[in-house]
Amino acid sequence: MPAAVLLPMLIFVGVIKLTLAAAGRNKRYPFDVSVSHRVAGQSVLSEFNDKSADLFGHLIMLTFLFNLPFIYVGAYKLLGIEKVMPWLLVPIYAIGIIYILVKTIRTTKSRNNLRLGLEAEWFVSSELHNIEATGYKVFHDIQCEKFNIDHLVVGPNGVFAIETKGKRKPTNSKTTAKKSQEHVVNVKGKILEFPNYTDTNIIEQATRQAKWATNWLTEATGEKIAVCPVVTIPGWFVKIITKPILPVIATKTLSHQIPKLYGQQLCQEQIKRITHQVKQKTLRTDNLI
Repeated sequence: MPAAVLLPMLIFVGVIKLTLAAAGRNKRYPFDVSVSHRVAGQSVLSEFNDKSADLFGHLIMLTFLFNLPFIYVGAYKLLGIEKVMPWLLVPIYAIGIIYILVKTIRTTKSRNNLRLGLEAEWFVSSELHNIEATGYKVFHDIQCEKFNIDHLVVGPNGVFAIETKGKRKPTNSKTTAKKSQEHVVNVKGKILEFPNYTDTNIIEQATRQAKWATNWLTEATGEKIAVCPVVTIPGWFVKIITKPILPVIATKTLSHQIPKLYGQQLCQEQIKRITHQVKQKTLRTDNLI
């Protein structure tokens, strides 16, 4: 295959890189990004952007592969040579297309799940704005050891680690009766029953994260601080069948229910010390979105 086949693509990539470099040269933020605080879903947003870039790359590669036979023949014709694509290259060509197609499908599914999680965290964040007006402190995307806590609420009745889960609603209901139940999650102890499946991992994850936050804040403040886990699933009605091991709250009622929870009574000095430590865990520290 002559170099003329790849030369246009190499020139294209080079021009794009030079253009992007020129666009960002001698430009910087007028403030220190590293001292600003993380917004709701920032970790998920970074993953979403990475998957979007991967998907774009896969689509570019698919475009190239589908056009490769025409490029191959056309490049030879430009040189005045009649040439057809060798049959031995056809299986390799087909495997390449199938491989990129599979990666494209997987990346698309992963990207869609990340978008659901991101929208869910934004939705919860907007609901928690209401509780800030009553004096509670709300933090988002707290960076922990190899995981993050979606939201942390600090108030006079305790510290609450809120685990947000974005779950799709079923679309295959066949009867009116079933449709009336399709948006309800039944809570049975540590089990969450959705219309099509049950889940125990959500409550277990929330419990682990709250336990880690308890140990961290206790060590950081020098006094026993108990962090209470809370689970919310945006867009779903919550029906308590048997008493859950931790609060599972409908997102729309978060600002009303959190002040009613029985956590650890905190004075203003304790709230200030806790808030100071949490702020250190929510610093951006980089300029990546």
